[in-house]
Amino acid sequence: MTVILPASLNRSQIFVVLVGAFSIGGCAADPLSVANTTEINATALTDRDLPRRPFAPVPGREPGETGAPPYVDSLTLGQAVGRVLNYNPGIKAAFYEIEAKHGEAAQAAVKPNPDLAFEVENFGEGVEPEATLQLSQVIELGDKRVKRLRAAELDAAVAGWDYEGRRVEAIALAADAFVDVLATQERLKVLEDFVGVSDRTVRSVKARVTAGKSSPIENDRAAVTHARSNAILQSEKAKLISAKRKLAALWGSTQTDFSRASGQLAQNRSVPTLDRIQAYLTANPDVARWSDEIGRRHALLAVEHSKTIPDVTLSAGLRRFEETDSTAFLASVSMPIQIFDRNVGNVVAAERRIDKASFEEEAARSTLSRTVVEIYGQLTVAAEQLKTLKKSVIPAAERAFAKTRVGYNEGKFDLLNVLDTQRAIFEARLDFVNAKAAYEKARVQLEALIGRRLSDV
Repeated sequence: MTVILPASLNRSQIFVVLVGAFSIGGCAADPLSVANTTEINATALTDRDLPRRPFAPVPGREPGETGAPPYVDSLTLGQAVGRVLNYNPGIKAAFYEIEAKHGEAAQAAVKPNPDLAFEVENFGEGVEPEATLQLSQVIELGDKRVKRLRAAELDAAVAGWDYEGRRVEAIALAADAFVDVLATQERLKVLEDFVGVSDRTVRSVKARVTAGKSSPIENDRAAVTHARSNAILQSEKAKLISAKRKLAALWGSTQTDFSRASGQLAQNRSVPTLDRIQAYLTANPDVARWSDEIGRRHALLAVEHSKTIPDVTLSAGLRRFEETDSTAFLASVSMPIQIFDRNVGNVVAAERRIDKASFEEEAARSTLSRTVVEIYGQLTVAAEQLKTLKKSVIPAAERAFAKTRVGYNEGKFDLLNVLDTQRAIFEARLDFVNAKAAYEKARVQLEALIGRRLSDV
């Protein structure tokens, strides 16, 4: 694959590490990384070092697969990420922009075409014409070709970083959507248990009402709670269908092509320090691209400076004089006189864009750092919430529910106490699932931004 890589970082290494980090369940698919190739004439110092003939860039193999992925019963996060990398049309579009930049690089190294002119003078009735055949060639001075080529090659390298940025974005979206599916599946299990417990409560209340131990109005209260739990369950089922469709749409499928998501949320809840996470931000494409972007702008400045050196046009030809039946050779040399246009404006503009690039790089680092701080905050909040729910809230709610059920059967508590503790325990369990989903989303987003597992930081 003929993609020019940035000199600062091997981009394929980012994603081998990155996709391997997504290990909620199953093994990650190895992505199709952009292969490193030798830059065309990267060591050329002058136009004389470039090839005399134009070269055509060798087209690279389109990343990923064509068509649609097969239907599977169980889908892991690694498989979901692999599907996005293999079938997402946006990633393929970004790849072809790199290919287009290679074409522009090939064009930048081409010499100007010669001009062939044929001229007839003094033709008309009674006049002997004069015919001239002339060949002209522009000789570019100032090493314009090699400077154009360097700028074009760096332009292709920047397009490569855009391609990597698109992959990072697609991976993060896939992980986020997969976590939504997995969390919805876990919430369904909790709600199904809730409906089961509610159903047993209804039967217990009916038995007490029939035995005359409770008021008939308690039948209605239990029935309302049961109906509400069923409604929430059906709503969650609809959310699961929507979440699965959203995930499948990321790889271009118009319908869900998997039965269920496989994996466990928040298995590893390690939270490294923020400083250790930010130390790896230089590997992010939004930051790493600036070494090549600044180099490209310096190369464009060199191109503009080369335009201040005028080119020479050499011409040679033959002139035929019919009147004397003779032929003469012609030769000329011409060069523009740079009195008015010395390309000063374009040189100044290129210099200012170099100055601008340093601030744009700083802004990109600042934006990425703010994003990391925000996501890190979500990660720490979710981790603390998980710890509190698991150690304190859920055990206390379970004990309260068990005691009130026994007390209700013994006539010590009324139905409202039972329903209240019943609702409390399932709300705590749903909060636990939501906290795990929030933690997992924050984790995979941070891992996508730094290109490695948090456990390895």
